[in-house]
Amino acid sequence: MTVERMQIRFAWGAAGAAAILLLGAPGSLDGRQPGARSAAGGPGEAAAAVGSHVADRPLVGMGVGQAARDTTWTVTTTGRFEFRSDPRVGLHHLLIDWARAAGDAWPSFAAPIVERDGWRSVLDDDERRVWADAVDAYRLSRRRSPVHDDGLIAVRDWAAGAGTREAIPAADRPMADAVEAALPIYRRHWWPAHDARNRAWIESVAPTVAAIEEDVVARLEAAYGGPWPDDRIPVDLVAYAVPVGAYSTAGRVTISSADRDTGMPHAVELVFHEASHTERLEQAIRSGIRQAFETAGGRFPDRLWHDMIFYTTGELTRMLLAEHGRPGYTHYGADGVYVRGERWSTQLPILERYWRPFLRSASGAEDARRSALEAIARALLAEREEG
Repeated sequence: MTVERMQIRFAWGAAGAAAILLLGAPGSLDGRQPGARSAAGGPGEAAAAVGSHVADRPLVGMGVGQAARDTTWTVTTTGRFEFRSDPRVGLHHLLIDWARAAGDAWPSFAAPIVERDGWRSVLDDDERRVWADAVDAYRLSRRRSPVHDDGLIAVRDWAAGAGTREAIPAADRPMADAVEAALPIYRRHWWPAHDARNRAWIESVAPTVAAIEEDVVARLEAAYGGPWPDDRIPVDLVAYAVPVGAYSTAGRVTISSADRDTGMPHAVELVFHEASHTERLEQAIRSGIRQAFETAGGRFPDRLWHDMIFYTTGELTRMLLAEHGRPGYTHYGADGVYVRGERWSTQLPILERYWRPFLRSASGAEDARRSALEAIARALLAEREEG
């Protein structure tokens, strides 16, 4: 991917959804398919660490009055994540994106929705009518954010079996009706290929996540100063997610398997980045940065908290992969957001100088984190004064 394309995609995410991340080019980790637990054991142990069903750890998002969690579409679990390929969730996102493309609101940098090419010749007369009606119902979603819009989140949760139809605002229930009406068509014509691609993504990523997740979780908790969720985080693989390829909201991660930029090797970093947007982790790093700048006597940059999530997940992924015998990983941002302009040219050397040693120390001490954040605040404020 060109730097220009990365800049466009990140700009869309910053403007439309702060919790969205697109990661880098597909490939394989150090030339191999991930699957070996290098430091702790061989491939068999890594495979055993990835379950084929939901086991002892509960799932994020179960609240009073919610529907019982549907695990029918769970492909595999690790200790911290539930990876899913669910036709209703996939169809919900496909209809959002199809409706946007039909209204010229699907950006050129996004993964092309290839099913729109020649779809009329694929479906029979009755199917074309039902499908067109479903896309028309999703016109409601064209200018709305799946990350921030309560109605779209409610439809998504209902589709995933994590919420009830009654929780969907009345004005948005036609979208749920559209999913139900179009589901047989989707499953007949497009779901088999989408499901196969989702599962291939999961099979390429989940073993590596399982091999390093406990170490990464401990380091992220120490870095952010907040607790990882007690429950497994659901990760929905869909053909199309949002223009930038992945997002997280309300304790749930959604990733496009069709977007060529969400695959390995950066997919592992993607998973931990999106998980960092769970409420207690994100709020903890926001609060720590705010307090550091208050101590240093200045206003903190609006996007610094998200930039630090980029850097922290990239650096910890690099460090932990190396510790598990897989050196050579480079941050997603090294080819993207880190080279996108003046902000990063100023702050990246500061993060390398003050934040990276803290991350490498694996210290969970509050005073060590506070000292590192205050050093970053003072350095950035000094740069601001000189500029």
